[in-house]
Amino acid sequence: MKLKNILTSGVLAISVLTMGVLTGCSSSKEEQTSSNIESSEESTSETEESQAESKNISVASVAVSHILSEMGVDLVGRPTTKLELPEEYVSVAEIGSSFSPDFEKVIATGTELLIGDAMFKDKIEEPAKEYGIETFYVDTSTYDSFLESIDGLGSILNKQDEANMLIERFKKPLEEITGLNKDLKVAIIFGSSESNMLASEDTYIGSLVKALGAKNIINEILSNNEGLESSEGSDHGSSSDSGYINLNVEQLLQTQPDIILAFGHGNLEEAEKAFKALFEENPAWKNLDAVQNNKIEYLDSEIFGTSANNKVDLALIELGEILNEN
Repeated sequence: MKLKNILTSGVLAISVLTMGVLTGCSSSKEEQTSSNIESSEESTSETEESQAESKNISVASVAVSHILSEMGVDLVGRPTTKLELPEEYVSVAEIGSSFSPDFEKVIATGTELLIGDAMFKDKIEEPAKEYGIETFYVDTSTYDSFLESIDGLGSILNKQDEANMLIERFKKPLEEITGLNKDLKVAIIFGSSESNMLASEDTYIGSLVKALGAKNIINEILSNNEGLESSEGSDHGSSSDSGYINLNVEQLLQTQPDIILAFGHGNLEEAEKAFKALFEENPAWKNLDAVQNNKIEYLDSEIFGTSANNKVDLALIELGEILNEN
């Protein structure tokens, strides 16, 4: 009887021990499997990031080159230009102009991804496809589209943290500028020594005015003049595709902007002379309240431009100061 009990106890002990070993093995296998999955996911993520970072990248835009520099992106090709480039890109191989890159030079650099300005997409896309080169376009036409493009860059280059930091920097002035008169009516005159146009919210500077909350006089002009002639030369009640409409002093006299922002292009010195002659010598302009009250501001071309760039935050700060003073 004792022997039977001893044998029974022994069998039970062995069974318990066996179950424990099996359970331990099962648990160990599950942990190992889980570990392998996590390791595989990390490996895949690291591989994708490594591939993005090792991809040969060229840029066909000076403005975008400054953004890529701030994101810490290495390049094999950069635009041929007399404009200032980030220092680390000066010695990089040239690939031709921003609006029409030389694809023989692009190919020679081993470019796999070409980043350009969206306004020149029609000059880049077709030849890039022919040579099997990936493309990404940064929309510099307005403040909002520029921020969206930077976010997209961060995604394709695995530089999301860097992109987010830039976006935060460019949004910060809007959070800090206070007390702006939201009823302030602004006219943005974009011109040269030969012609002048009004800029809408679909232009870079116009989008900055909109972001700050001031009123662009062009909206009132367009709503009051259904048959307004656009800069394209066609009659319709909205701004042209370019974002500009022909300047008509009679329409300004009807709407009376509180302040005029003047921004020149081409020969800036000649453009400013033309602006001053327009405001000071033309009798019609002297009837504008903004001219009589000397509410004309000439925007600094070192900070402002016809398209967005890495000085967006500085432009917003200066524009906020200008508008707050009027």
